[in-house]
Amino acid sequence: MIKIIEKVLKNISVFISYFLYTNIFLALLLLVNYDIYKTDITKRILVLVSIDIIYIIILFFVYRKEIIKDLKDFKVKYKEYIPRYIPIYLLGVIMMGVINIIISKVTGATTSGNEEAIREYIDKFPLYMVFSTVIYAPIVEEIIFRKSIRNIFKNKYVFIILSGLVFGVLHISDFTNITEVLYGIPYIIMGIDFAYIYYKTDNIFTTMSIHMMHNLILLLIQFIR
Repeated sequence: MIKIIEKVLKNISVFISYFLYTNIFLALLLLVNYDIYKTDITKRILVLVSIDIIYIIILFFVYRKEIIKDLKDFKVKYKEYIPRYIPIYLLGVIMMGVINIIISKVTGATTSGNEEAIREYIDKFPLYMVFSTVIYAPIVEEIIFRKSIRNIFKNKYVFIILSGLVFGVLHISDFTNITEVLYGIPYIIMGIDFAYIYYKTDNIFTTMSIHMMHNLILLLIQFIR
């Protein structure tokens, strides 16, 4: 019983760290009189990338046993996992697209605030966004929204629905705007899609790989638009 409580508390702590980590790190830098927002863009990006990499290392250390186990399994079974679950991923993408079209028709808005912010960052900081969207986000989000939640909730349906809801809600840029809230639905669907794939494979590298591919495709679309 004690081990179960310790495991739950560990995963809750990891989940909470996602929301606090960067601000805590920046606050620590301020204590030594280093304000990244007063430095030039290049230095600012280097610091942010360093902070992100450190967080990835921390997460890998916390889940090192599970990650090593998943990595060994993925090396053997990736040719089985990826082809089998790509159709599930594509179904999620189609559903996202359909709902986006419906929301656009109903509200008249062509895109969400979150999407607009991403496009702006891509235009201003393209190299950083490549790292952030294709490497950092898939790794960290899959560990936080899939692995940590799965370790807390063992019930299949609770895990899949909660993982999708949390993932979607955190992509809503303005909760006072009904259009922005509606645009959270496609993200919820994608979160449920990834959670289902993780549940079926029990391997975080499967969803990381598909998530990376998904974000890379979206990023390339933004670059050529």
